[in-house]
Amino acid sequence: MTFGIMRFEIRYQLRNPVFWVALALFFLLGFGITASENVSVGTPGGVHENAPSAIAIATAILSLFYLFVITAFVANAIVRDDASGFAPIVRATAVTSRQIVFGRFLGGLVVAWLGYLALPLGMAAGSVMLWVDPETLGPQKLSFYAWNFLLFAVPNLFMISALLFALATNLRSMLAAYIGAVLLVMSYLVTTSIVGQKIEYRETFARFEPIGMGALSLAQRYWTQAELNSRLLDLSGVLLFNRLWTIALGVIFLGFTVWRFSMTERAPSKRRLRRLARRDEKTAKAAAVTPDTSGSRVVSRDLVPERMVQFGSRLRTEVRQVLTSPGLIVLALFAVTQTAAGLWLGRSAYGTSDFPTLAGVIGTIRNGFSIVLLMIAAFYGGELVWRERDRKFNELLDSTPVPSWVMTLPKVLAIFVVLLVVNLAAMVTGLFYQIVEGSRDLDIGAYLAWFILPAAIDGLLIAVLAVVVQVLSPNKYIGWGILFVWFVGSIFLSNMGWSNPLYTYAAGPSVPLSDFNGQGSFWHGSLTFQFYWLCFAAILVALAHLLWPRGTDVGLKVRARRFGQSTARVPLAIAAVAALVMAGTGAFTYHNIKQLNRYETDDEVEAYQAAFERKYLRNEALPQPSVDHVDMDVALYPTQRRMLVSGSYDLVNRTDRPLGEVHVRQGSRDLDVQRMAVGGARLVADDKEFGYRVYRFDRPLAPGAHTRLDFQTQIWRRGFRAGAPATDVIENGTFANNFEFAPTIGMNRQGLLSDRAKRRRQGLTPELRPAKLEDLSATRHNYIRTDWVTSDIRFSTAAGQTPIAPGNRVSDVTADGRRTARFVSTAPIQNFFSIQSSDYRVARREHNGIALEVFYHRGHDENVARMLTAMGNALDYYRAHFGPYQFNYARIIEFPGYQSFAQAFAGTMPYSETIGFNANTTDPTKIDFTSYVVAHEMAHQYWAHQEAGADMQGATMTTETLAQYSALMVMKRMYGADKIRRFLKYELDNYLSNRKGEVVEEVPLERVENQGYIHYRKGAVAMYLLQERLGEAAVDRALSRFVAKWRFKGPPYPRSTDLIAEFRAEAKTPADQKLIDDLFGRITLYDLKLVDATTRKVAGGWQTALTVSAAKTYASGKGEETRAALNEPVAIGLFTARPGLGAFAPSDVVLMGRQQLRSGTQRFLLISRQKPSFAGIDPYNTYIDRNSDDNVKEVTAS
Repeated sequence: MTFGIMRFEIRYQLRNPVFWVALALFFLLGFGITASENVSVGTPGGVHENAPSAIAIATAILSLFYLFVITAFVANAIVRDDASGFAPIVRATAVTSRQIVFGRFLGGLVVAWLGYLALPLGMAAGSVMLWVDPETLGPQKLSFYAWNFLLFAVPNLFMISALLFALATNLRSMLAAYIGAVLLVMSYLVTTSIVGQKIEYRETFARFEPIGMGALSLAQRYWTQAELNSRLLDLSGVLLFNRLWTIALGVIFLGFTVWRFSMTERAPSKRRLRRLARRDEKTAKAAAVTPDTSGSRVVSRDLVPERMVQFGSRLRTEVRQVLTSPGLIVLALFAVTQTAAGLWLGRSAYGTSDFPTLAGVIGTIRNGFSIVLLMIAAFYGGELVWRERDRKFNELLDSTPVPSWVMTLPKVLAIFVVLLVVNLAAMVTGLFYQIVEGSRDLDIGAYLAWFILPAAIDGLLIAVLAVVVQVLSPNKYIGWGILFVWFVGSIFLSNMGWSNPLYTYAAGPSVPLSDFNGQGSFWHGSLTFQFYWLCFAAILVALAHLLWPRGTDVGLKVRARRFGQSTARVPLAIAAVAALVMAGTGAFTYHNIKQLNRYETDDEVEAYQAAFERKYLRNEALPQPSVDHVDMDVALYPTQRRMLVSGSYDLVNRTDRPLGEVHVRQGSRDLDVQRMAVGGARLVADDKEFGYRVYRFDRPLAPGAHTRLDFQTQIWRRGFRAGAPATDVIENGTFANNFEFAPTIGMNRQGLLSDRAKRRRQGLTPELRPAKLEDLSATRHNYIRTDWVTSDIRFSTAAGQTPIAPGNRVSDVTADGRRTARFVSTAPIQNFFSIQSSDYRVARREHNGIALEVFYHRGHDENVARMLTAMGNALDYYRAHFGPYQFNYARIIEFPGYQSFAQAFAGTMPYSETIGFNANTTDPTKIDFTSYVVAHEMAHQYWAHQEAGADMQGATMTTETLAQYSALMVMKRMYGADKIRRFLKYELDNYLSNRKGEVVEEVPLERVENQGYIHYRKGAVAMYLLQERLGEAAVDRALSRFVAKWRFKGPPYPRSTDLIAEFRAEAKTPADQKLIDDLFGRITLYDLKLVDATTRKVAGGWQTALTVSAAKTYASGKGEETRAALNEPVAIGLFTARPGLGAFAPSDVVLMGRQQLRSGTQRFLLISRQKPSFAGIDPYNTYIDRNSDDNVKEVTAS
C-alpha cells in the first residue's frame, strides 16, 4: 500500500504545473551558470564554469532555494486531504498512518529529486553552447554532475523535505510549512554570513551546517586552481560527518512525523474553542434581531463614506489577521535574532569587534534585510490574495457590493505593515545593542530617517508587486515562481548591463551612511527614484483593482473586458495621472543621471576601456619629462560639492635625449579641464573622449631643460547618479587624491581592463601583466608611475572645516567665511597625494621631535590615544633600525566610511572611519588591529615614500611586503613574540585560501604582480621566518642598507632582486641561502604535523615524546606540486595553554627551541621542568604549512 500511495503521489505531482514551472526555472538557472559569463555561483576567476567544484557549489547552494518548490510537492502532499475535505474518507479506509506518511513523503521526495535534476542538466546543456568561451570550460564528464548530485542534492532535499513535511503534518497547515521555508533560508543566510566566516568556528560550522556549503568550503579551502578544475570531493572527514548529519536530521524529522501523525481528526485547541464560542455568540445576537418587514427601501445617500467604511473594515480585518498571526511573531523574533547576531557577532579585520557607531549600526541593520523582506512580502502576498479562494469563501465575498479596490488595497497595506513591524523590530534591536555596548550616540531620528522611512517606501513597493503578481497569477505557486524569476532575472539582467533604475522596478541609487555626513545629499536621488516607482506602483494597483478575480470565470481574458466598462473610468484616470507624474519625474531623473552625470552600462564601460587601450597603450614606453615641483591652489566649496584647482608642474627632461612631445592624461573622466598649457609647446591632439592631450614643443626639450605645465580643473558633483554615488567631494569629509583632480604626465595603465574574459571578448591580449623581472627598461619608472617632487599647496575650504594636504603647514588663516592653509614639503614626496577637509577634532603629541597628529570626527575618539602611541612606537623602531624619518610631522586623518581602507601618502595617512577608529581593542585576547594598521601605514613612510620599486614584477615586495614585516616587528615589541601566532595564523590562512582565486598563475614572491594575497599575506609569513632564521638584526641591517641606497632616487628604480641581494649578504650558511631561494624565488609549501605527544614524570622534570611527520613541496603557478627534500631547523615547543587565536601569554611557554627536521616521520624527546599540556611543531605558523591546524596537539600521559 505504501508504494501504491507513493506512485499515486508521483503521478499527481507530475501533473502539477508547479513541477514543470520549477523544472524549467532550474534548468534555466543551470543553463545560465555555464552559458553566460554574467551568471556566477561564486567560483574563483580561473575555475572552469563546468568544473566539479563549480557544479558542487551550484548544486549545494541552490538546493536551499529549491525548498520553496519542495513546499509545494512535499508539504502539500500531507495537508491536501484536509484542505479539500477528503480527509474523513481517507481516514475511514484500511490505510495505516505509517503507509500514508511514508507513501506521501516518498512520492513528494521522488518528484523533488526529479525536478532538481533540471539544474545539472541545464549546466551540462549550457556548457556545450557555441558562444561560450572555450577557455572558461573544462572537460565534460558525467561523474562531475552525478557525484555532486548524490553528495549534495540527494541528502539536502531529503532533509529539507522531511523538515517541511514534519511542519505541515504536525501543524496541519501549509502556512507553517511556508514560514518554516522562509525561516530556514533566512537562518542559513544569517548564520553563514556571521558565524561561517569566523576562523575559530570554521570546523564546527562545517560539521553541523546542513546544506553542506561549510563542509564543501573547508574541504576545498586550500585547493589549487588545478585541483578545483579536476578533482572530485572525497567523502571523508568533516564532509562525511556533515553528510551523515544532514541525513540524520532528515531521519529525525521524518521519525517525528511518524510518531506524531494521527488518523483521527485533531481536537481544536483552547484558543480555537474560544474563537468559535465568540463567533457563535455573535451569530446568536444577529439571529435575535427582528427583520424589518415594513417594505421601506434602504438608500445610500453617499457612496464615498460607505466605501471608506468598507475599506476601513477590510483594512482592520487584514491587518488584525497578520498582526495576530503566529507567522508575524516568528518573523519579528527572527528579525531581532538576525539583527542581534549581526551586531554582536559581526567582526572587522583579524577577528576584532567594532564600537557601535550610529552609521555602522544602522548600516548593518539596513544592509542585511533586502532578500529577507522580499521573501516575506512574496509569502504574505500569496497567502492574503489567495486566502478567500483557498477557504472557498471567495464567491460569497464576490457577491457583496464591495468594489475591488476595497479588497486589493488592504492586502497591500497589510503586507506593508508586516514589513514595517519587522523593520521596527530590527531598529529596536539596534538601539538596544547601542545601549548595552555603552554608545553615546543614540539618535532615534536618524534611525527613522536613515532606515525606517526609506525601508517603508521600499516595503510598500514590494508589497504592491507581491499582491499584483498574485492577482494576475493562476495560483499562488505560480505567483511565487514569477516573483522568484523577477528577482533572479533582475540580477541576471543587471550582470548583462541592463541595470538602469529607470526600468528596474523599485531600484535606485544607494545611500551610503557615515557619521561624518549622515545621508549627506545622497538621499535626494534615492527619494526621487522611490517617488518615480511609487507612481508606477499606483498604476499597478489600479490595474489590480480592474483585474481582481471575481465570480467563477476568472481568466485574464475575461477580466480584461472590464477596461471598457464605465466603472473603469476612475481607476484608469488615476493610472493616467500616475503615468504623467511618473513621466515628469522620469524626465527630471534622466536629466540628473544622464546629463548632469555620466551613466554607462557595464558593457559600455568595458568597450570604452578597451578602445582606450587599443588607442593609447602603445604610448606607455614613450620617454616623457618628469615632474620636479608641484604648485597648486585648491578651493573647496563643501556645500556645493565643488572643487576648483589651479596649478602648475615644473617639468624637467631627465632622459638622455631631447623630447619632442609631452603627453598629458586626465586621470578621472569626471574632471572638467578648464585650461591647460605647456610652455614652449602647442596642442596638437586633444582627445576629449579619452581625456588625452599631446603637446609638441616648438623646439625639443633638451636633457636637463625645464618647462612648465599650467592647468585649471574643476570637480563639481551636481545632481545624483543612477548607481553608486561619487563620495570624494562632499559636504563634510572630502577626500580626493591628485590623480582625480590634476593631470598626469604620460600614458599609464590606470583604468584599463584586467579581467581575462573581458579582454578576450574585446579582442585584447588575455593578460595585461607587468614587465618581467629581467626587463631592465622597466626600471625607468616606479610602479606608482610618479616622480619625486617638492610641493607648495594652498588649500581653502569652509571656515568650519580643517584643510589638510601634504607638507609642513606654514600658514593657516580664517577670513571671510573661508579657511586657507598653505603646505610646503621639506623633503621629496611622490607626486601622488591626497587632500582632505572636514569639521575635525585633532589630538596632538610631540614624540622625539616629530609632531604626531590624529584628525578625527567628533565622537570617534576611542582609539585616538592608541593610534598616537602606535605611531610613536613605529617611529622608534623604524628610525633605530631602518634610518631617518624624512618629515617633522606624521598625520592620521579620518575620512567617511564610504570606502574601507587606509592609505599612506607622504607624512599623511587617510584612514576610513571603519578602519581602526571604531575597532574595539579592549579585549586582550584579540588582535590589536588598530595598532597593526598604524604600524603598517607608518612603515610606508619608508617603503614607498623613501624608496619605491620599479614598474615590473616584484615591485610590491619592496613596499607592501616590507610594510607588513615592519608592522609585525612593531607588534612583536609591543605584545611579545608569543602572541605573534595570532597575526601569522590569519595571514597564512588568507594566503592559502586565496591561491585558488588566482586568475593567471601564482608567482614567487620576488615576481609578485600586485597580488595582495602574495605581497601582503605570504610576504608577512615569509619575512617573519627570514628574521627567525637569519636574526632580526641581520634582516634590519639589510633593510637599512637597501633604503639608504635607494632613498629618493629616480630611475633606474630598484628591483626585488636588489632587495634579495641585501638579504643574501646577511645569509651566512648554504642553508640560509637555500631558505632565501625557497621564500622568494619559489612557491614553497610545507606539511608539518604533530602525530602524537605523550609525557611522563622523570627525575628532575617531565619527559615528553613527540612523533612528527614532515614534508616539503614546490608548486608551479597552476598548483601542480613536486616533492622536495626537507632538512631545516623548525621550532618545537611545549606549553601549558594552546597557542592559537585566543589568549596566550609568555608564561604559557614551558619549552621552546629549534630541532632539525627532515622529510618523513621522526621522534623527539624533550625534557622540561614543568608538565606540559600542549605540544607544537612550528606552533607560531612561521612556515607556509598547508594544514597548520594539526601542528598543535594536547599532550597525554604515557
